[in-house]
Order: sequence, then structure tokens, then C-alpha cells
Amino acid sequence: MDNLITYLCNYAFDHDIGYQLDKTSYDPEDASFYLNLTNTVYINMNYKNEKEIPFQFAHELSHALNGDKGSNNFCSNVFYIREECAANRRAVGILLEYCELNNLAYYDSVDFMLAFGIPLKVGYVVDEVFKERFGVQYGESYCEM
Repeated sequence: MDNLITYLCNYAFDHDIGYQLDKTSYDPEDASFYLNLTNTVYINMNYKNEKEIPFQFAHELSHALNGDKGSNNFCSNVFYIREECAANRRAVGILLEYCELNNLAYYDSVDFMLAFGIPLKVGYVVDEVFKERFGVQYGESYCEM
């Protein structure tokens, strides 16, 4: 996991996104987050499921790259859902880029999710990205809300 975290730190730096990896300030239940005012991602390295931390990092980087301002700026939950879906989609892409650079091949979305600690609730997005990238058919799109 250290190599992946280093990759994500370098990815943030290369895209002018600040980051803070913190093992002491957050409870294990606290999620990582992106603060658009400082263009910084705050990563809870003390998170209860350590295996999910790289995906959370990639997800929060995606919010920055997507120019997200946070769900409070929108008048409807639909915008929030679209924002989260887009961040999940881009996060999967970032992790797949890491795989390509490190000669790691995952052609099965379940194996990929297990390897990178991606929560099951994000499975539909992983399936869509795999379908687009590898031509694997999984079903209808859920990001078109």
C-alpha cells in the first residue's frame, strides 16, 4: 500500500492539489475529505478499514480534479449524486493508471475492487469503467440519473 499512497501523493503534487495524510487527528470512523477553499485533500490514515484508504484518496483527488465545490452548493440531491458518481468514476481511472504503470492487470472488476479496498456500493461504477475500458458488458448505467 505504501507504493500506492506514494503514487497518489505524487499524483496530487503533479496536479497542484495539496494533501495532508493524518494518522492522529481523526477517529477511525471519520471519512477523508476535500476542501475546495484550499484545494487540499485530507486523508484519514487512521480509517477503520485501512484497505479503503487509497480509494478514498483517489476519490478526494477526483473531487479536486473535477472542480467540485461540495454538495452544499447545490439545491438538489441529484447534483450531489452526480458529483459523487463522477468522483468515483475518476478514482477508478486513477487506480487503473497506477495498475498500468506497475504492470498490474485486472480484467475482473471484483478482483480489482478486492485488491484496492473499493466498497461494494461503488461496484456499479467499477463495472461501468471496466466495460468502457475492456469492453466487458455488465448492465445498465446508474450514473445517468
